[in-house]
Amino acid sequence: MPSLLIRRLCGVALLVLAAPVAALDSDRRQPVYIDADRVEFDEAKGLNTYTGKVVVEQGTMRINADKLVIHMTNRKPTRYVATGDPARYKQQPKPDEGDVVATGKELDYAVANKTLTIRGNAHVTREGDQFQGDQLVYDTVKDLVTGSGGNGGRIRMIIQPQEQDGGKPAP
Repeated sequence: MPSLLIRRLCGVALLVLAAPVAALDSDRRQPVYIDADRVEFDEAKGLNTYTGKVVVEQGTMRINADKLVIHMTNRKPTRYVATGDPARYKQQPKPDEGDVVATGKELDYAVANKTLTIRGNAHVTREGDQFQGDQLVYDTVKDLVTGSGGNGGRIRMIIQPQEQDGGKPAP
């Protein structure tokens, strides 16, 4: 029985954390808009830094942060790091689903290995289900989710009851 519960929790964690990366196909074909109070392009270091009320939008995806740093190699993005108190990510994964919302002090997406790392009071919500910890990492290639509570803390999940066909919660 305990292993069944663990498998269910891991499955829900995968669903919750997979959503930020598995976005609407139409989002990828939309232009990216970045608004900020200040921008600095440092081609020698390969850094594009946006500061002050940063807002990034592409289709249904929206990021709000105090600062966004885009790391570039040969003029191609390799890593996106958004920081804030908190930094906030929101995106609709599928047309018939609600938004996925992720918040933390730092949101770090590594392009090469396709991992999204949320650090500092990490929190992901999808259709009422919640996953919280000090750090959450989702590896989109391996479908692997890891998390830590930090300094002896714990991971917390809140899973909403599933509805039966009649609209009532399942037993």
